[in-house]
This record gives sequence, C-alpha cells and structure tokens, in this order.
Amino acid sequence: MEPKTEKKSVFIICSVRKADDATRKELVAYKQKLESQGYKVHLPHLDTNQSGSGHEICVQNTTANITAAETHVFYDEKSEGSHFDIGVKFVDIYLHPERLFHVITYSTDDPLNILHLQRIFDEKFQGYGAWSKKLEEMIKKDVIPIEYRPKRMYATHIELGMAFALCTLFPEKRINVIYNGGIMEENGQYIILFERSFGTMIMEWEEHQAKTHS
Repeated sequence: MEPKTEKKSVFIICSVRKADDATRKELVAYKQKLESQGYKVHLPHLDTNQSGSGHEICVQNTTANITAAETHVFYDEKSEGSHFDIGVKFVDIYLHPERLFHVITYSTDDPLNILHLQRIFDEKFQGYGAWSKKLEEMIKKDVIPIEYRPKRMYATHIELGMAFALCTLFPEKRINVIYNGGIMEENGQYIILFERSFGTMIMEWEEHQAKTHS
C-alpha cells in the first residue's frame, strides 16, 4: 500500500555529511520560513535519525520524500545522498506528475515542475528520456539489477534511489547490486566498497531483503 501524501508538506533534498555550518544554518532558516507559512517540513539532518543504520536512514528519507506534496532541493553535485534522494523523487514525480519540485540553489529559485526536473536530468545526467526508459524497465522487473560503477558514482546513486523507491512502493520487488568484488577505485587507489556509507547500506539492504523474502 502506497504511503499517504500529506498536504502542504515539504521534503528537503540537501547534503548532510558534507554540509558546513553556514549551509546548515541556511537550511534551518529555510525550514523555519516554510514552517511559518504552515508547511510541515522534513529536513534530513534534523528530522531523520542520523544515528540509525544506512538502510534505516534511507528508509526514513525515502518515506518522507514520497509522502511530501513538494520536494525542494539545495543541489550539491558532490553529495552522494542528494543524488539518491533525486532518484527517489524521479520515481515519485513519474508516478504522480502533480507533485511539485522546487530547485532552491541551482540556477533559479522559481517554483519548478516535472519539466524543470527534466531539465536537470538533461543537463546533468545525459537525458531525461533515457532515465524514463530506465525507470520503465525497472518497473517491469521483480528483481532490479544495479551495477555499481565507480566512474558513474552519482548516476549509480540515482539508480539506487529509483530502485529503493520502487521497493518501498512495491514490497515484492528486490534489488540486486552487482559490484566489482567489493572494491572500487578512488583517486588512483583501491578502497573497500563496504567501508563507504552506501556500501554499508547495500550490505544492510541485502540482509533486509534476505529476511523479508525468506
């Protein structure tokens, strides 16, 4: 059953781990401004339990994201979690075109809709049409394959967000993450994928799926 959407509610996509103090103050001030206008606002670094596991954090953010009537993004191209959340919202707006998507920091502060979300994918991620086709293929599959490719890290995070949203909406679906022996290359050196936050989340997600579908 799909989670119920709350009227006059906002989920904020933003960097959490990499946000500096000035950015956090800006985000809190923005949250307070919306709340003064009667909105219920979910700001991840305040309203998501950051002490939870990676999987638990993704569940909290995904649920808040797909139940919000509006999503506002402070876009940070270096934020892995933001790309995951954008992938979640891509699914939500694809299924619910009436939902609003506002870009607060990117190139405009005007209210945006799906056409402007399309512009972001066209400019940043090689085309909205290609991603729509990818989503349509994901929707058809009970087991969604995701290939974790280090050189396409942020695109992979978008794919994971899309898959995670679909598994939230359709619990019978599963994610199968394919990775290169548990290692990835970064700055010329190899590091263990599972030491990264998203690598840990993948392991936790696999354990969750094993329990859910056993």
